[in-house]
Amino acid sequence: MLKIVDKKRNGFTLIELLLVMAIIGLLLALIVPRAQRARLDAKFAEVRQCGSEIAATIMIWAEDKARNQYGSTNFTTKDFIYSDIELIEPEFTNYKLSGKYTGNEAFDGVQALMSVEQRPKNPFNFVDYFAKTNDDQVVREESVVYDEYELPVPSKKPGLLFFAVQPDPVLQEYLNFYLLYTATVAVDAETGSWYGEMDHEKYQGLRHGIFVARLYDDQEYGGSEENLFDWRQQQMGK
Repeated sequence: MLKIVDKKRNGFTLIELLLVMAIIGLLLALIVPRAQRARLDAKFAEVRQCGSEIAATIMIWAEDKARNQYGSTNFTTKDFIYSDIELIEPEFTNYKLSGKYTGNEAFDGVQALMSVEQRPKNPFNFVDYFAKTNDDQVVREESVVYDEYELPVPSKKPGLLFFAVQPDPVLQEYLNFYLLYTATVAVDAETGSWYGEMDHEKYQGLRHGIFVARLYDDQEYGGSEENLFDWRQQQMGK
């Protein structure tokens, strides 16, 4: 009589182990890049949120400066964020904000409106956006500036906020102010790159940034922005 021997298997075969490892490797190859991308996108979403807070504070600072002028000074909100205003009064000493990163000393007045706890931090280096670490002004060597609105090359550091300005393409008498922010990887050694199709030369690319304000560009107008329409009507009636 034949005896049937029942051999119980212990563990997996080599082929089964290799198959499991291949499946795990494939899953990791699919999941890890997406997880890293999601983490990166979350950081840039935080940069945009920080930029929106700073943009609002910039306008509060500039409007307060225009509202509380001394003597016969006649500067607009636009002047305080775009023009170099020096030694009109000790309190007015200022460097223009446009064309600079938020870590520049020109933003000291804006910084003063926020408590230390309120100041947004760059999620890529965890440093206060108003700290000098977040000021990385890059200038083209031997460059020729043909346009007063030409902006410098973006920084190669990620998540920096840059205050940009361009004339409105439709209403030429207005200036549009935006905060642009830098990407994680520079396109090349010379130019670097902005994030999310932002562009420092074309207005369409500028519009991908964080909108700050549209302000009237006229040195002769010295009133508040809300009275601009009445002033223009008076000018047209002359």
